[in-house]
Amino acid sequence: ETVAIQLAQRRLGSFTLMLDENKEDGLFYDESHDDDEKESSTPRKRQFELFTSCEPCAMCLGATLWSGVSRIVCAATKDDAQSIGFDEGPVFEQSYEHLEKAGIQVTRNILREDAAKVLQRYGTSGRIYNRG
Repeated sequence: ETVAIQLAQRRLGSFTLMLDENKEDGLFYDESHDDDEKESSTPRKRQFELFTSCEPCAMCLGATLWSGVSRIVCAATKDDAQSIGFDEGPVFEQSYEHLEKAGIQVTRNILREDAAKVLQRYGTSGRIYNRG
């Protein structure tokens, strides 16, 4: 998740994905219209979605909160990741509630069974960091 966030920030030239730091008011204006429509263009916050193969670890969850991402969609669960040896850190149900209170839409368990199978396969041949 943090790599995806960093790449988006680099492409936009901004540390926040939500607001345009290059505008005085910080809002994003849709400049895809012709000149007549631009005059009536309504400023709005930018919307960025982050799709993940698994619920974020504690570090990535914090990065998501601070990044300005407006929506996160997760497939596999923390339990799925931990079942193959990953240590996801202190992530609780309240962590997701906090994201939602901050205005980030959270969708979990999308294609969970398929994602869990991918993790299981990775667990047999991939490298798990910090595994004893």
